[in-house]
Order: sequence, then structure tokens, then C-alpha cells
Amino acid sequence: MSYSIAGAQPLLRVDARLTATKAFRLDINALRALSVVAVLGYHFQMPGFAGGFVGVDVFLVITGYLMTGKVINDLSLSRFSFHDFSMMRMRRIYPALVVVVVSSAVAGWFVTLPGEYLRHLRQACYALLFLSNFTFDNDNGYFAMAAQTKPLLHTWSLSLEWQFYIWMPLVVCLVWRVASGSKSKLSAIIFALATVSAASLAWCLWQSQHDAMGSAFFSLRARAWEPLAGGLIAAQEIRRRVNGDSEASWLKTPIVALSGWVLLVGCIAYPLPESKWPGVLTILPILGASMIVGARQGASEGGLLGMSPIQRIGDWSYSIYLWHWPIWVFALSWLSLRGYSVDAAQKTLMVLASLALGAVSFRYVEQPFRVRRDIWTPHRLMVCSGVVFALLLGLTTMAVLTTGFPSRLPEYLLPAEVARKTDTPRDECFRNSNSIKKATETYCSFGSAETPGRPSAILWGDSFANQYLEPVSAAALANRIHGLIATQSACRAFIDNPIRNAGDQPPCRQFNRSTLDFVLAQGQPSIVVLGSNWGDAREISALIDKLLASDKTVVLIMPLLNIGFDVPQKWFENQLRAGRAIDEWKLEADPGLTMSDLRHEIAQALSKHQDNARLIKVDPQAIVCEADQCYLVRNGQSNFRDTAHISNVNAMQFKGAFESAFRLAVHAGTETKD
Repeated sequence: MSYSIAGAQPLLRVDARLTATKAFRLDINALRALSVVAVLGYHFQMPGFAGGFVGVDVFLVITGYLMTGKVINDLSLSRFSFHDFSMMRMRRIYPALVVVVVSSAVAGWFVTLPGEYLRHLRQACYALLFLSNFTFDNDNGYFAMAAQTKPLLHTWSLSLEWQFYIWMPLVVCLVWRVASGSKSKLSAIIFALATVSAASLAWCLWQSQHDAMGSAFFSLRARAWEPLAGGLIAAQEIRRRVNGDSEASWLKTPIVALSGWVLLVGCIAYPLPESKWPGVLTILPILGASMIVGARQGASEGGLLGMSPIQRIGDWSYSIYLWHWPIWVFALSWLSLRGYSVDAAQKTLMVLASLALGAVSFRYVEQPFRVRRDIWTPHRLMVCSGVVFALLLGLTTMAVLTTGFPSRLPEYLLPAEVARKTDTPRDECFRNSNSIKKATETYCSFGSAETPGRPSAILWGDSFANQYLEPVSAAALANRIHGLIATQSACRAFIDNPIRNAGDQPPCRQFNRSTLDFVLAQGQPSIVVLGSNWGDAREISALIDKLLASDKTVVLIMPLLNIGFDVPQKWFENQLRAGRAIDEWKLEADPGLTMSDLRHEIAQALSKHQDNARLIKVDPQAIVCEADQCYLVRNGQSNFRDTAHISNVNAMQFKGAFESAFRLAVHAGTETKD
């Protein structure tokens, strides 16, 4: 018999009803199995799993249902403890996570570049603190490393889940203490959770339309409604049992459960738009999972969902999820280093490896920590966790001091790392996709000091403009030109049109409107340097027409190369396979690499200005390409820092082209005045 707190005597009569709900849910375990298989299929790029990333959303519904139900049940039985709840979750999540994090740190030592390894160790520390969703959010911008270089990227969901474990019990306990009477307490909890869920969903839908950085993907604020969908089902079930109400027969029917399974499978198979996730379409898998959980069908051991393979995968699902992504990342790295592509057979092996390691982790890591509480007492669990984290933090500190332990690699590989780790120049002045920057001034300056009577310039565009800032600044200084920086991530320069640019992000459209207004409002800056990830010759032509008509001199930076792969990474791999330094690497200048079609379209669109001295073109392709060959690496240095952007180490090779352009611009401006 349990004991209740004062004023809660009526709960004594419902203890049996509350504890009777603890029977193992085979249908929920089958839902876990489907979810983890969906995630594996999506991440391993297997046919039929185009929307498999929704498996993470389904996991959130399950954890919300189980954990919210546990908190409310324990409060009803006067036995809830934040310490006990946290330790229960710690036993369930932390040991297996530690093994995967430590294993990934060991594997990364042998296959990653110094800068990449340093980032990985930092991310590992955040993962063990359940804060990795924040660090990956900060690394989610335009210059973020590819997902395939982050072995612990998937731990963002665990961090978000743990943060839910913190605030959900706090809200439920606070409402429980404030409300009076068991029935009123439950109704108040449902109202509070529903209010928070509605606010979170509203925020999610707003963010999906206005968040250019994709921060909503990692945000608990935008995702809290997902676990709360399950939590509200649990709370409603408990209230019905306490009130002695019927079991909502219309909900707990096979047709509801079957509809939920069909909806969920459809979401997994259909190519849902991950770039707008979570958003309005996220309601579909959450609804499907909620229908399955709420219907409570298909839980018999002799049924389809109770089949042993399905239940075993459900049991192993957490460990499978932990292991699958590092397997994928490190397997891709290993195969790439040896020049192999990833085919169906190799993907199958990765799936089998994920299942096998998941089974081993469940048997030898998860279960001992959960069951052998005589050995793994709370004190020992916390001490061991602290020791592991301290060791990892020490390794990370050493990695910071040595910049990623470069001595573990042959010296000839280090220039590849130097090229990659250089980021956009004057980063404090480069706006992110939400048009936010660290510098306080509206437009940062470059080049010479502002001089009355001398022309001034503005560099306008996205990262493909900002990457030339060092040679542009040096050329401006040589020509006594004062310049301003107007560059924003993933925001090409264009004249905003409500119809034509409806698909562009609002911050980008506003940035281009304000920049154009600034340029046209006065005589200076008289020189406009345009650079962007160009794709539409008509858009370029319209902007240049507008500027030339306003007596501006335009310096147009032409497209460089369409490479399509990470140059420093591939250079690193090629040298490692060869076992020696490769100081020169050229590719055939075919039409795809040189973007000849786009360049021809730009030339055609601007042919009407061919005799206009105030339109000056800078062609960086003429500097990195000779005859029918284009240099990716020259004189032991990479020309590129990623798949398309130039590296800072070789940026000054373009200085001469910009010096010539500025001399022509100054001369054209003088002739116009005359």
C-alpha cells in the first residue's frame, strides 16, 4: 500500500489503476523499431526512406508519452523525486552515450584532419553535457561543415530530449503543487501542457517560414510540442482512470492504430522537405505516432507487432541509433581515403554493423547499468561519468593548445588543413543568413581612409563576394579607394521583386532592398563591386542596368568554378593514398567545371553594355585556369577551402585583377565627370 500526501487521500483508491498501466507496451516497442529503421534508411540513403528522418520526431512522441506519464503517476502516488527521475534517465541514456562518444574520439584520431578533430572533440564534450543541439545550431550556417564530417551530429536529439526531462517535470510539479484536489490537479496539468504545446507549435510554424539559419531544427522551443503530444495522451489517460471514465472506445480501435501506421509509413517513404523541418508537415508523423500510442492496439505477443525480430530491434533501438551515424561517417571517410564509392552492398554491411553493435551495446552496456543497481549505485555512476568527462575535457584542452594534434599526421598533409580552416575574411562584418553580424556599424570599411573628392566603393553580395575581400581591400588601398562591406551569407545580390523573389528568405530580400537604397541615394559610393553565387543572367542584367542608369560604375566578379567536391579533403585523401605530397593538381577545363553555359548567358545579357566603360568585369577563372586546365592546387597550396570558395592562403593571387579593375573604374568615373 502506498502513502499519499496530506489532502490527497482520494488517490489511495486509484493506486491499482495507476500501477496497472505499467505493462510493457509491445506496440510502442514496435514503433521504436520502425522509427530507428526509418532513420537508418534515411541516413544510409536507401530507397524507400526519403522521409525517414521523421523517425526522430516519433521518438520524441514516445518519450513524451512515457516520461510525462511516469511523472504524473509518481506525483499521484506521492513518490516523485527529481533526483530519482534524473538518475533513472541517466542510467538509461548516459552509459551507452559515453561508449559511443569515447569510441568516436578514438576513431577520429586516425582518420580526421586536425581542425576537424578539434571540432569533433568539442562536440563530444557538448554531447556529454546534453548541449550538443546548441553547438550544432551554431555550426548550422552557410559555412558549416558537411553533416558527413560530424560523427556526433545525431546527439542533438538526445540533448533536446534531456532538456525536456528538465523543464517538463518542473512544470508538472509546479502545477501539481498549486492546484487543489486530484481531479483539478490533473485538469490543470493538461491545460498547462496544452498551452505550452500550442505556443511551441505556433513558434515552430512561424520559425519554419522566417528562420533562414535553420535553428528551429535543433530548438526545444520549436519542438516541445512533439513530446508534449505524447505527454498529453498520457495525462488524459491518467485523468480518465482517476475519474473512472470510459476508455474512449472511439480512439482505442484497430482502425485508428492502422491509420496511424499507414500515415507514418507514408511519411517515411515520401520525400518530405527537411529544409523546412520542423514545420506544418511535421504534424503528420506526430499525428500518426500519437494515433498509434493512443489506440493501444496490436500489443499481443502473438500478433505482428509482437514478433521477436521487431521487438528485438525495438529493444536495441537506442543503441542502434547511437552507433549508426558514427558508423556511416567513419565508413565514408575510410572508403573515400581508399578511393571507393558507397554501393548497396556496403550500405547493407553498415546496417548490419549498426544492428550488431546496437545489440551488443544493449546487452553489455545498457542492461547492466539499468539492472545491476547494487554495483552501479548513483554515487558510482556519477563519479565514473565525471571522470570520463574530465578525461575528455583534458584531451579537448590539449587539442585546442596543439590545434588538433597535427603531429599525428605526415607534415605534407597539413597545407590541406590550413586551406580548410581559413574562413570568410572579416567575419565580424559578414552577416549571417538572418542579417546579423558582430560589428556594430552598418557597413564595415576596407581599403584607404575616406578622402573627399576620391571615389569610394562598396562590395555587395554573398560569401562569393566576401571571399575576395583581402585582394579587393589591397587593390582599393593601392588606388586610394575607401570601401564598404555589404555582404550576407547565402544572399546573392539582386533587385527585390515581390513575385520573382517570393522564394527568397525575408532577411535576404530586406538586406538587398536596403543596400540598393543606400547605393542609389547618393553619389558615393560610386563604384559597386558585385559578387555572388550567380545563377540567373537576367537577374544580374537587371541589377547592372539599374546601377549603370544611376551613374554607378560596376565591377562584376564573374563565376569561378563549379567543382562539386571538398577540395582540401580530396587533396588530403589523394596525398594519403599516394604516401607523398602532391604540390600540383589540375582538372580538365570542361564546360561543367567552368560553367560555360552560365558565363555565355551572362555575356549575352550584358552585350548591350559592351561599349560602356563603367561596366568592368573581373574574371578570376583566368587566374586559376590556363589553356584547358584549371588548378585546384598550385605550388603546394590549395586554391579552394571547400567545394567552391577560394582559400585565404592563395587569395592574394587575385589582387592584380582587382587593381586593374579599380584603375579602370577611377578612370571611367573621371571621364563621366568630364
